[in-house]
Amino acid sequence: MKASVVIPTFNRKNILIRVLNEFFKQRGTYNNFELVVVDDGSTDGTSDAFNALDELNGVNVELAEKYSEIIIEIKYGRLSQIISFNNYDANPEIKYIRIKKSGRSVARNIGIELSYGDLIIFSDDDIFIEKNYIFKHIKYHYPKDKLVIMGKVINTEDLNDPFSAKWKLEDINTAFLATGNASVLKRYLKEAGGFDENYKIYGWEDFDLGVHLKEIGLRSIKKPIYGYHYNQATDYTDLTALYKKEKERGITAVYFYSNHPLTWVKRFTLVKNRFLPFLIDIFARKMSKKYQKKGKVKLKGIKRLLYRYKAYFDGVSEGKKIYGLRFR
Repeated sequence: MKASVVIPTFNRKNILIRVLNEFFKQRGTYNNFELVVVDDGSTDGTSDAFNALDELNGVNVELAEKYSEIIIEIKYGRLSQIISFNNYDANPEIKYIRIKKSGRSVARNIGIELSYGDLIIFSDDDIFIEKNYIFKHIKYHYPKDKLVIMGKVINTEDLNDPFSAKWKLEDINTAFLATGNASVLKRYLKEAGGFDENYKIYGWEDFDLGVHLKEIGLRSIKKPIYGYHYNQATDYTDLTALYKKEKERGITAVYFYSNHPLTWVKRFTLVKNRFLPFLIDIFARKMSKKYQKKGKVKLKGIKRLLYRYKAYFDGVSEGKKIYGLRFR
């Protein structure tokens, strides 16, 4: 079985290169995988790292018509053309697709469309993979299986040795599909309709697709396949960035529930919970006013959690206004 690893990226050039470096070390794959990197409108010079690749022409007509105004360029070649690495076990093909800023759903859908693999493996531009990562994902699948294979993602603050991190309670993930470390046969992603491209901002697009995959009969199975998610360690919190991200997640939570008004979605997203937002607002309102004019502050533990929830429920409130006609 051939596999395609789809990696969306946005303004993470330096981390992305280090992440891609780990694919040279993959064992037991016989180069039967490719990397598909979709650059979702980066402005940090990410495209410069792929200059040595060749231009790819002759994209199929259907794809060209659907995304003709989004795709800027497509390049292909071998990973060794952009990164120097001695004594590698693998030297996979790589496609680099640069698009206008369109969101992760569009980026992943384009990556899926332009992949050649029977199996799609989802990873991220800040996930460092173990040496048997590709082999394990392929091993746990078989032709026509109706499975979502979910690996484990371990959070780490150590960029020099991300693999030294140990599994923690915060690393528990019960999602049916989470695109940091998962694989699904391409045929079923297409049958499920791919990612909903109305998710333009952060949050829930993989959960949404998970619902559709479950509806067509797929099962989600957890397996010991390890990815290490790099979170930069800092004593200070960028409140503007944190608030924006959590508020977007609150807005998209309402869109997610409006599409799938299921009991577990309601409980998981808290979009119809009235008591918790009220309680959070009481404790977080003064704190938010205190910090709202500051760029970065020391904010950890319960204060950070309260600030995140305040931003999230602010997003839920705005989402209810945006999707009010659908939110009943």
